[in-house]
Amino acid sequence: MQNPFNVRLLRIATFLLFIGRAWEHIYWEGPFRNFFYNPHGFGKVLEWLTGSTLQDIYRDHFYEYLIDNISIGIGIIYALSGVAALFYSSSRRVLKWIICLGVFCLALTFYGFFVDKHYLYGTLLEYSAQFVTPIIFLWFCNGHGAERTLIVSKIAIAITFIYHGLFAIGYYPQPGNFTDMLIIGFGVQEDLARAALTNIAWMDFLFAGVVLIPFNFLYKKEILHKVLKVIFITLLSYAVFWGFMTSIARFYIHFDSQFIWQSFEGFFHEFLVRLPHGVFPMIILIEFLRTKNA
Repeated sequence: MQNPFNVRLLRIATFLLFIGRAWEHIYWEGPFRNFFYNPHGFGKVLEWLTGSTLQDIYRDHFYEYLIDNISIGIGIIYALSGVAALFYSSSRRVLKWIICLGVFCLALTFYGFFVDKHYLYGTLLEYSAQFVTPIIFLWFCNGHGAERTLIVSKIAIAITFIYHGLFAIGYYPQPGNFTDMLIIGFGVQEDLARAALTNIAWMDFLFAGVVLIPFNFLYKKEILHKVLKVIFITLLSYAVFWGFMTSIARFYIHFDSQFIWQSFEGFFHEFLVRLPHGVFPMIILIEFLRTKNA
């Protein structure tokens, strides 16, 4: 799986992922406020450390500034991690540790979203592809086994699509921006958009199952394997298209030509951080076709 094109794809995806998160944390704010003030979690620790009640802590501007500065600090780490990804090679150990620190900050951010969304595990696991992007990139650059990186890539994107599908089908509360993407992007009515999301969810589930099929099973010449190969390629192509389109839609549905800068500052990072959702299916598809023809 040591394909130079795949390495370049992952390098770009890692860079843009970190830059998007950096913008989010520096310009806006990371998801740490509810975690910080959680009366059933860290809030108890905060009360014990300070000797104050949470009500007093709420009213103290020091803690507001502290959360803001923590968010900015993590944003700076993300920015440094993105730059490190651009210049990283296996001989540059310092850059590796900067990227690893960025991965740790991703874990904090995603846990913050998990707390913010009332401990819905789907909210946590839908970030699987984003979380492993810099990890897989480091594995690529350090020559780790192709089989392991391929398996982890498949599992990460499968989990991401499964949990996006669970949100789309309504197992978890269906996000309004899912329907907005279809209504604004394709001009359909709300009822049709919600029905389409159900069908898309089943496609996501089907892709998540098929993408885990080992390549060697698909290279056999029996008719069943040939049929599965066609399904495999079709679903991977769907995932590439859908992954990139939903990433673009996060920005597109909020774009206003009369307020171009405001559109970019508010929502462009949402596009950047979701690029791995299209990059991983593309890498798997490229690797499948390359190995088949090798």
